[in-house]
Amino acid sequence: MGSMKTTPKRTVNSKGKGSTLSKLIVFAPIALEVVNLMRQNQKKKQGKYAKARKRDKAFDFILDQANRRLGGKKQKRGWF
Repeated sequence: MGSMKTTPKRTVNSKGKGSTLSKLIVFAPIALEVVNLMRQNQKKKQGKYAKARKRDKAFDFILDQANRRLGGKKQKRGWF
């Protein structure tokens, strides 16, 4: 019996992909808020007139888009 090869059994995940998606929906806003606070803290340390690097601009853009998608801050359109 020592030389017999066995194939691995595949089990069906009863929770499926739904549980992964629900975890993502729950934890995404929390993670986004933590990243947002870290970025604000980093901006404060840089100073008011420091020029943002290209990487920082890209990260801020992605963070801003994620905030808008998840219903974060509402942005006014137009001048008034």
